[in-house]
Amino acid sequence: MFARSCGYLAKTDRLDARLLALLAQALRPEATPTPTLAIEALQELVNARSAAMAELTALKNRLKASDTGFLCGELARLIKVLQRHVQRLDDEIERRIGEEPELRRKAEILTSIPGIGRTTAVALISGMAELGTCSGKQAAMLAGVAPVANDSGARAGRRSIRAGRPAPRRALYMAALTATRYNPALALFAKALETAGKPPKVILVAVMRKLVVLANTLVAQDRLWQPTPP
Repeated sequence: MFARSCGYLAKTDRLDARLLALLAQALRPEATPTPTLAIEALQELVNARSAAMAELTALKNRLKASDTGFLCGELARLIKVLQRHVQRLDDEIERRIGEEPELRRKAEILTSIPGIGRTTAVALISGMAELGTCSGKQAAMLAGVAPVANDSGARAGRRSIRAGRPAPRRALYMAALTATRYNPALALFAKALETAGKPPKVILVAVMRKLVVLANTLVAQDRLWQPTPP
């Protein structure tokens, strides 16, 4: 898109390199710190677990739809193998978090929030290393739960969420479902939105945003969640 805006339609390695240099010169993006080795390893394990869980769900669905005895036995055997694989991944993830004081503290803070379980906490730790070092708005944007404006002239378009990081967003979605029932403040917040006539999905996204902003604040302040904020 930058190349087309500069009037270039051709594409070569040499031209790509030149345009990337021009883009960097024009935008001057801030350098972002690279993830630590511990975070990179954790991301790899979490991604492997997500893939294994998706495969496990697919196998369970196939088992429910199968009638042949032999096939049911084979699928059941594969499911048990995958369940053991997921358990080993969980154990390794917990071991690596336990070895790193900073990650262990983050997990303790995040799981203190009603609605955020261990799986969501791990997804946030591995997928949002910036948690606690950025603003609440930036955290919401990184997770892809911040409403983006769509206005032009006198038209006020409908806000919607877009982009962001898929893994933390998926985890926050499940956490929001729980938080609307078991987190007192967020349950009241969701009820107020429902009374105002907001659609269920809009309410869930709003709760997701509240959760990630709260998580970012608590990690930044290095304190556990408590019913009455200080």
